[in-house]
Amino acid sequence: MIGLIRKLIETCEIKMTDEEFKETMEIATDDIKFNRISFNKRTSLKNVVTISKRSYKVVKNYEEDK
Repeated sequence: MIGLIRKLIETCEIKMTDEEFKETMEIATDDIKFNRISFNKRTSLKNVVTISKRSYKVVKNYEEDK
């Protein structure tokens, strides 16, 4: 499933390193756990990809600010 998510993100012309992907997935997972699962909402694959792309932007912005 993780490989599928990465492929779907990268089809949007987003290329990331393994480390960036790991950080992105940690942020996305935390977001989904807090904002979706705790409120008993289901998360579609489309939502997972959207949340992951937003999480990647956070990772990139953080790296640029270093």
